[in-house]
Amino acid sequence: MTGERPGASEGGERRAGGPAPEAVPGPSGDWDGLAVTGGRGDGPGVLWLHGYTMSSEIWPPLWEHLPGYRHLAVDLPWHGRSRPLRAREDRAALADLLAGHALRAGVRHVVALSFGTVVALEMALRHPDAFDSWTLAAPSYAGGPQEPAVERHYLDLTLLHRRTGSPELTTALWMSCRPIFGGVAVRPAARSALAAVIGGHAWDELDGTGMRPLLEPRQPVTRLCAVPVPLLVLVGDGEIPAHHACARTIAAAAPGGVLRVLPGTGHLALLEEPRAALEVVAAHLDRASSHRSQDTGQAGRCP
Repeated sequence: MTGERPGASEGGERRAGGPAPEAVPGPSGDWDGLAVTGGRGDGPGVLWLHGYTMSSEIWPPLWEHLPGYRHLAVDLPWHGRSRPLRAREDRAALADLLAGHALRAGVRHVVALSFGTVVALEMALRHPDAFDSWTLAAPSYAGGPQEPAVERHYLDLTLLHRRTGSPELTTALWMSCRPIFGGVAVRPAARSALAAVIGGHAWDELDGTGMRPLLEPRQPVTRLCAVPVPLLVLVGDGEIPAHHACARTIAAAAPGGVLRVLPGTGHLALLEEPRAALEVVAAHLDRASSHRSQDTGQAGRCP
């Protein structure tokens, strides 16, 4: 999805920037009310952040293409088994929370899809040298370019939900958005798997201001110049134009930014052609490991 979403906030005070906070270990599978799924595997940890209306359930089928890593996925607020946003909890607070828990869990790499890239970017902007690599697929950023047709679809979603209160009707309308789901629509297995996940979304974020605290204010993408590690930006060749524009901006801003275009795919390239997409991601993680072994300890620098 694009970075702009209707959306409400319910807890947490804003945290200042700086080092990731020390995370206090919580119950297994829970990061301060955010549900975490852990896959099998050894090696460096990889944190996966899903797109809007999705959950960590989309990721395990992809993990078989990345052996040699220990995979973790979190359900973002309002999604899956996680709590909603708390009162006064904003994008900065969420980024700090995730960074702190991820580091304590041994995560070295972050992979994000669509709306999840807004959260990942905030983590990178606030903690630029905390992780060894970033992968942003179908990226967006708060305040960045938006596709008018998709924006109208979001408005229709909100109106339908508030008028009918029917999760089934709202889900059907959402998945009819061709700019987002056109690529999975022509891949029956991928569409069926994704529909099963989105079909469980409650749509509660549409009842108030929802996810708006995660989408405002604008993200200063030019500050990615401070990120010293490899950053992969991955899009399909049939990607939404606004996301293509976001991808170019992000890749150009980061010293280690690389833009890769996956042929024959659309907005959800990671889910449409996971084998081909994960080959690109695997090569990126290998490069990141090499980068780390040659690291001189110099952080990224901005003009």
